[in-house]
Amino acid sequence: MKHLRILKVLESGEKSEEEIAKVTGLSRLETRRFLLRLAEQGKVESFQREGQIFWKIREKRPEEEEFKYL
Repeated sequence: MKHLRILKVLESGEKSEEEIAKVTGLSRLETRRFLLRLAEQGKVESFQREGQIFWKIREKRPEEEEFKYL
């Protein structure tokens, strides 16, 4: 379960795509593919800092929890 390895790495904080690939042992292309899939599912999000893209686990907003069971 490669996507779980990526999520596990991001539990310790934000990381660049390159850092995630290095820790998980996945190729950069494979890492990017899984990150984009996780982003579509709303589990992770990316942001840019100092010209580099970083990824982190997406925090749920209170409204999302409120309407979770509808």
